Amino acid sequence: MFLPITSFAKRLFKRKATPKKIIVIGIDYLCFSLSKSLLDKNKNARQPIEIAAFIDDEPWNNRTQVIGVTVFSPSEISALVRKKNVALIVQIKGESISIADNIWEEIHKTKVKQLTLEQNQDLAAMQEMVYETCLEK
Repeated sequence: MFLPITSFAKRLFKRKATPKKIIVIGIDYLCFSLSKSLLDKNKNARQPIEIAAFIDDEPWNNRTQVIGVTVFSPSEISALVRKKNVALIVQIKGESISIADNIWEEIHKTKVKQLTLEQNQDLAAMQEMVYETCLEK
């Protein structure tokens, strides 16, 4: 009789993993689809994900919202990594965003993990790679 109550109490008080914050470079359809699917899958994920920012180099997109997340310019990436304690930067190859070499140098100094995905991968494979990279120590 006490076993179901005990297991219920364990599930009730089980601590959820702290979400890993990521930055997604790009706001095109593929970046949006990946981001939306990551957020949708969060409920059942071993390691929840929080999208801290999107990056886009078009000035008219700066400070707009995509799925409730603010879009920033590439020059702000390293500051965002530090300020928001970002664990991973996700980029999809072929994305037309131009990020200057000096900005990449600043990003490398932060020692944040970076993941570059291929455009021809399916969405489920991309999701799994993001979650696995976030789980790595």
